[in-house]
Amino acid sequence: MTAQIKILASLVILALGAAAGWVVNGWRAEARIASLRVDHAQVLADIATKTASTMQAVQRAGAAANAAIQAADEKSTKGISDAKAETDRLRACVAAGTCGVRIVTRYVREPGSGGAANPGTSGVVHAAIELDRETASRFLDLRESVEFDAEKLGYLQRYAEACFAARLQVAE
Repeated sequence: MTAQIKILASLVILALGAAAGWVVNGWRAEARIASLRVDHAQVLADIATKTASTMQAVQRAGAAANAAIQAADEKSTKGISDAKAETDRLRACVAAGTCGVRIVTRYVREPGSGGAANPGTSGVVHAAIELDRETASRFLDLRESVEFDAEKLGYLQRYAEACFAARLQVAE
């Protein structure tokens, strides 16, 4: 029976050794998992920090772009308003007959200058055609339209520049 007890004792010791090994390996695995969790938490924190930084950069760039666009809008609105006021002034002047619209047809030398050597004694005058009130009014409409379109084009260029600058700021 002693042989059986020795075998049984050996089996119990072997089982205890296996159980102890199992427990030790479990501790090691838990330590590795805990280490991986810490590393994972650090990676997530780094991602969160970079995301927040990028979001702030995008918000700053957006605010700068909005400010630039607002300034461009105000400038264009003022330019359009000023051009309209000037055109309205010219229309009133033409309607009152105190001024007119002329088209320059050619430049000619002033009679008697004869191409004199002294530039102070010679002069250049222009030949012009004065437009009637209806044609002058249409001309002023065209002038207003051209100024309005030029102001819109300038606004769109400033808008595009602001958007491009904002895109560059975000990319940095």
